[in-house]
Amino acid sequence: MGNSKEPIRLRKRKTKSGNTSLYLDIYLNRERSYEYLKLYLIPERNRADKEKNRETLQLAEAIKSKRVVELRNGEFGFKNGFATDTLFF
Repeated sequence: MGNSKEPIRLRKRKTKSGNTSLYLDIYLNRERSYEYLKLYLIPERNRADKEKNRETLQLAEAIKSKRVVELRNGEFGFKNGFATDTLFF
């Protein structure tokens, strides 16, 4: 696969309230879908706001990474739940 573009991108959209909504833009098999994370960046008025936004962005990136892994596992045939061919004695 020579496609180096990321299938999942973290995007931002301004809301009417002045916050910034975070969502995932997922482009797979020529189809686009969105996953709204219900995470918001707030206007940075002080250091505490800045810190909160940094933590929120970290969380959003972690969710994105998880989705990329799920996508890859699904794409390459490793269905979620390896236990189906694991034998327990």
